[in-house]
Amino acid sequence: MDWSVTHHSAFWGNKELKFPNVPKEHAKFSESVVVGNLIFVSGCIGKDIKSNEPTPKSISEQVFLALENTRTALENAGSSMENIVKTFSLIRDLSTYGEYRKAETDYYEIHAPTLIRKPPAATLMVYPSLALPEFKLEYEVIAAVNRSTKNWEVSYYPEFWAGKELAYPQVPKEHAKFARTQLVGQLVLVSGCQALDHDTVKVETMDFAEQAIICLEKIRIGIEETGGSWKTIIKTNVFIKNLDCLETYQQVERDYFKNQGLTLSKHLPASTTFIVSELPREEFLVEIEAYGIADDNQNLWPVEFYPRDNHKSASVRAGNLIYYSACHGVGSLEEQINGGFEKLRIACEQAGSSLNNIIKTNIMLTDTDNYATMRRLETEYYELNAPDLITNPPACTYMEVEAIENADTVFQLDAVGVL
Repeated sequence: MDWSVTHHSAFWGNKELKFPNVPKEHAKFSESVVVGNLIFVSGCIGKDIKSNEPTPKSISEQVFLALENTRTALENAGSSMENIVKTFSLIRDLSTYGEYRKAETDYYEIHAPTLIRKPPAATLMVYPSLALPEFKLEYEVIAAVNRSTKNWEVSYYPEFWAGKELAYPQVPKEHAKFARTQLVGQLVLVSGCQALDHDTVKVETMDFAEQAIICLEKIRIGIEETGGSWKTIIKTNVFIKNLDCLETYQQVERDYFKNQGLTLSKHLPASTTFIVSELPREEFLVEIEAYGIADDNQNLWPVEFYPRDNHKSASVRAGNLIYYSACHGVGSLEEQINGGFEKLRIACEQAGSSLNNIIKTNIMLTDTDNYATMRRLETEYYELNAPDLITNPPACTYMEVEAIENADTVFQLDAVGVL
């Protein structure tokens, strides 16, 4: 298979977003990174990044601009909006959800009608802040370069609520529309799963542990539909509204994995926990999305686990892709940031790769006031330990989160890399 990597530069106005074109304190990332037939696009904001026009105030206008920035990025990478297979949407205010979804559908009708009939896998979260206070949303996608490339073909597995496929016009424009899973080659992308009963379209329990089990069961159903199993899940992202529930979740997860036949010391997925302001419905207490490998009789995507502890692997390799668990440090702000990047560097080497081969990062702070410091330290760390990331920075999405795994942690990052 072709696993070649290509970076496509991002620009803010006429400045290429890499050092030394922009100061160390400034964001530096690639517009997208292509790996084989996959495109990882950086989070796109609702602002015209080519001009100095002010950011519009309405969520609808920002949605259109974010999607326009996404369309440009995909076309620059030789693809199109029609080839999006996964979206990760960040919004600031849950009350704008319906308006957000309607604007998204309106844009797809014009520029990507395939996504009306066969929507991407999707996860949407509510966060207290993005990189600038005027930003109301950020929109991140994974896409295919071509839907029919040999050994990289795209397959769509629909989701149903109350017997209705979650696609337009079966559900209103203001409604969620997404696939249960999308498949690119052997990579399975499972949408965010919540404790919603798909027949009644209601949450039937407000017990956190019971909701978590329902989410895990939905992931099992999604991956098994493609021929995979929990033993081929390579990464989970867990979204929780209350940090106090994290310990309960970890115990539920351990028990569930044992029941699925996973060896806790050898076969756990990589994982990142996000503490968020809200989930798409007030009654949701937890949401989980996942990436995995479908049944692969040709063994084109061999899977290798690199353990960290009894909660998660440090990383999991699938084919030439490597998914990493969240990394963070201890101590002062500077020590935590440097410690997080150092932990990621060690995980890269454990997986037989290097930090230079990181292609995508998710970066989280509990306080955006520390953003400039974080970007400066990131650049200085790369200068010393991963100079290739100065020349070809990874794609990146930034978010402010409510908390990170414990009360003293203020920074974490997770990543995707290649061999």
